[in-house]
Amino acid sequence: MALPRKNIRLSLLAIVLASIGGWIAGAGPDGFGASAQPPIPDAFAIPPNAGAGTLDLPQPIRPGDAGREQRNNEQKRTEAADQAVAADARIAKLFGEVSQVDELPSDRRSQAQSPAADAVFAAEATGRKTADIGDLLKRSKSAHGVSIQHRTPIVSDTRVRGQRVGQVLASGSYWAPARMDLDTMMNKIDSRLIEDTILIKGPYAARYGPGFRFVDLEFIHTPRYDGGPEMHGMTSATYNTNGEQWYGRQSIWGGSDRYGYHISYGHQTGNDYETGAGFTIPTSYKSRDLFVAMGYDLSDSESIEFNLLRLDQTDVEFPGLVFDLNFLVTDGYEITYTDTNPYIGERFTAEVWYNRTRFEGDTLRPGKNDQIPTLVFDLESPSGFDGYAVTDGDALSGGYRLENTFGWQNWCGQEGQWAIGTDMILLNQELNDIEPLAPPDDNNFPIPRSHSVDIGFYVEDVEKVSHQLTMTAGARIDAVFTDSRDIVDGVPAPMSDLKDSELEQQFLLGSAYLTAEYELIDGWAVEAGLGTAHRPPTLTEMYADNSFIGSLQRGLTFLEGDPQLSSEKLYQIDLGTHYTDEQFRLGLFGHHAWIHDYITYDLVSPAGAIDGFPQGAALVNTDLATLAGFETYGQYDANRMVSLFGILSFVEGRDHSRNKPARQYSGTFRSDVDKDEEPLPGIAPLEARLGILLQDPSPERRWGIEFLTRIVDNQDRIADSLEEIETPGFTVYNLRTYARFNQWLVTAGVENLSDKFYREHIDYRSGLGVFRPGIGFYAGAQVNY
Repeated sequence: MALPRKNIRLSLLAIVLASIGGWIAGAGPDGFGASAQPPIPDAFAIPPNAGAGTLDLPQPIRPGDAGREQRNNEQKRTEAADQAVAADARIAKLFGEVSQVDELPSDRRSQAQSPAADAVFAAEATGRKTADIGDLLKRSKSAHGVSIQHRTPIVSDTRVRGQRVGQVLASGSYWAPARMDLDTMMNKIDSRLIEDTILIKGPYAARYGPGFRFVDLEFIHTPRYDGGPEMHGMTSATYNTNGEQWYGRQSIWGGSDRYGYHISYGHQTGNDYETGAGFTIPTSYKSRDLFVAMGYDLSDSESIEFNLLRLDQTDVEFPGLVFDLNFLVTDGYEITYTDTNPYIGERFTAEVWYNRTRFEGDTLRPGKNDQIPTLVFDLESPSGFDGYAVTDGDALSGGYRLENTFGWQNWCGQEGQWAIGTDMILLNQELNDIEPLAPPDDNNFPIPRSHSVDIGFYVEDVEKVSHQLTMTAGARIDAVFTDSRDIVDGVPAPMSDLKDSELEQQFLLGSAYLTAEYELIDGWAVEAGLGTAHRPPTLTEMYADNSFIGSLQRGLTFLEGDPQLSSEKLYQIDLGTHYTDEQFRLGLFGHHAWIHDYITYDLVSPAGAIDGFPQGAALVNTDLATLAGFETYGQYDANRMVSLFGILSFVEGRDHSRNKPARQYSGTFRSDVDKDEEPLPGIAPLEARLGILLQDPSPERRWGIEFLTRIVDNQDRIADSLEEIETPGFTVYNLRTYARFNQWLVTAGVENLSDKFYREHIDYRSGLGVFRPGIGFYAGAQVNY
């Protein structure tokens, strides 16, 4: 049972008192901010303008110096984590900043050289109490233009500038969802297991595969210690009163001068949370993960890294979807070989990965039938009122990436860097949605065992044309081959007959882009980008056969794929400006994208029209859709103690040619509605975040208090033909604090301070509807040793 609200509000007073105590603890003989601790070592102090307005390309490495430089860089990263928490410059930014790209390491900075690119560091996962990577991106004030659909407290679907899975790629080792409603790209990865994340909001990268938006994840690095073997550890725990949610993590790391390791185990549990209106939403869960990273230096210039990730989730309730999970298991493996002094070029990298996810679920939990009372009638049974369904799935992704990087002095006498590479991405997916009480030869609504092979080649170039102008360019070509099993148990006819199509398909895809950043006077710079890209339909979009996959706002939908879908073709422009000095950080970026053959929905069976599971949509290409909007941010550091910040983002999506119906269904108009154009579905409304941050003014940053207001506009730009409904606006207040005591870090906060009753526009409306949590108090502690 959730903590009574009176006690929660008393907890708020305790937070304020604790924060004041942390403030007072920072007062020494010389007053507030005086420190009895040693200052942050210079190696970890980040200057106010670190890297601002510079390309910061990796410098050429002399033979024999490569290994020493690599180990020294690793040494700098790991020494900070091994000292008291107060001596870690990144941990000192538990709440982040509105712009952090310039704080990326040099090898990562060059990958974020695109208009409006964002960088998020792992420290915010602790400061903001985030779950998966998507949750971190949404809560971070340094990620703009991001919205997420919270399906459970530990599962979120990330949307970037209105685009979702298939159009947004999660890279690193190419994470893909096993099922696009119960599983997502990034819910497998705990946000505390990364070094950083780069958000690329356009077709301005070639190394990740065919897509329109990219999320580049960098897992935790293994350390090196020149002084000989060392071992260190970290223990942390966090508790949230709303839903009785526990989170714990135990990590150990160590190594020597030529090897390193990092091992981390996380455990999460939670019960139903309470909304602002006082009723509960069935969202219980159990989740465990194990992360192992091991690294070894083969020579002064060569190293090999191995990462293993095991995720084990059980009894996860999804309040807006047909199924809950009985279990989901993911095993991920990645091996990376790096040579910083190869025979050709300045750097050679080879990556190989393999990820597999299996799951089973059903509709039998009492919470499911309480939340969606009509489900037992919609699903088939002899009586007509006790229907149920089960689901199971199996999906994997594997592949490799080979890349050579070259550094040189270009024709302008400036630094340049270009890379050439090739990769292969293998996808394999199977899903069974079964109604056991239906006839056995017609009770399965699957995604048949399907395959995709993508072979790609790419080139990227980053050039410092002059002291003021930096330009990047890239191109990529892909050949994608897909197929699907024709005969499936529980399906009454071959899939090729049901789809009226050959199942084998091929796509030849291309992408190209050009971006530029020009530094003006006094800290100002302008950025521009122009790019085009293709992306193939996903295996779900091609081969789903009335699978019970929640995709539209209504939640309860079956989904009908089409093997003859065309690839989407995007053309995008970006233009923006930003300003940085010791006190101010400002940015304003606009974007407009035209997408030909955009994949959207045709509502083929409005609610109540037929017997059985009644609500469904077929996938269809629309000739032209557009996505346009802007993001702006600002931060003012009044002094070392007080910072003010604000973020505003908006995107509008429109279908300009929506009359063409799905190929497999008869009808004159799409969704039986005669309308030439309408808004695209699932687009989040205008959103602003305003806040104030108070921090210990001493270099150690031993305490901090952030008060944030999130203001979301009403969304009345809706897809009427898909039965999308309007959503009223809302305002939510959050308070977060931290305090340091030597190697101890204590965090606490209140989320939804005013106990607002609300829901997001992209929350599911199925059954009684999904609403966001009401007020909740959380507290946590972390100790490094």
